[in-house]
Amino acid sequence: MACAARDRGWCAPQWFETTCDDAGSGVTALALRGHPRLVLACGGDGTVNAVAAGLAHTEVAMGIVPIGTGNLVARNLGVGSGVEDAVTSAFDGADRRVDMGVLDGRPFVGMGGIGLDAEMVRDTSPRMKRLLGWPAYVPAVLKGLRSGASRVAVRLDDGPWLTRRVLGAVVGNIGALQGGVSLLPEADPADGLLDLALLRDVRAGGWLVTAGRLIGSRRVDGPAVERFRFRRLELRSSRTKPFEVDGEVCGTTKSLKVEVDPGALVVKVPA
Repeated sequence: MACAARDRGWCAPQWFETTCDDAGSGVTALALRGHPRLVLACGGDGTVNAVAAGLAHTEVAMGIVPIGTGNLVARNLGVGSGVEDAVTSAFDGADRRVDMGVLDGRPFVGMGGIGLDAEMVRDTSPRMKRLLGWPAYVPAVLKGLRSGASRVAVRLDDGPWLTRRVLGAVVGNIGALQGGVSLLPEADPADGLLDLALLRDVRAGGWLVTAGRLIGSRRVDGPAVERFRFRRLELRSSRTKPFEVDGEVCGTTKSLKVEVDPGALVVKVPA
């Protein structure tokens, strides 16, 4: 990275290490004291989340060097998985202004969720993710399918309350999961909207249809999934469930409020 900066006439980069107590927000604040033009987030989606939260509305661009296990934000924005390609994108790429989401006061760049989604994150070990990639989530998904559904009431923007029986709900600023699986195919991180997928509690046949379409097209589709688009969302659940933001489980809850923060972040993407 130092060579890349020098070759382009930039000063030597400063390094700030994250810790167990500081996932990136604190060191981003330190970096901003030097009035940088560019801050690189080197890590997985959790690190990207923390750095993005610190850079939101500052007009300082964020580059991403994806060295985590999921790297969903980088993949959805087209940033290469190799360190050299990612660094090149950061220095030579184009500025792209993207939205962020806010889930109960917690900013996110990629996705958040309650129920099955968060249970999947919680019950999959980092070691298995490193060894197997996205198939490591399969046992956790099967376990989550057995954990039981909740009755939820959902209100989108100023619309009426909708009642559904679901295994979980996922909100997203991006659409693709691990392995290129498309959960929110209409999601656009720069359209001023967020997307919602309700994972419906349907009979086993409904999930078999969804699985068949997933195998055939890499798209999560079928009677088990219902999608919406929104700027503001309220969700109330009959059961207390875990919830997550950008791949980090934050606790348990029976209600969520989510809203879009349009154009909050400038990200470097391949030119």
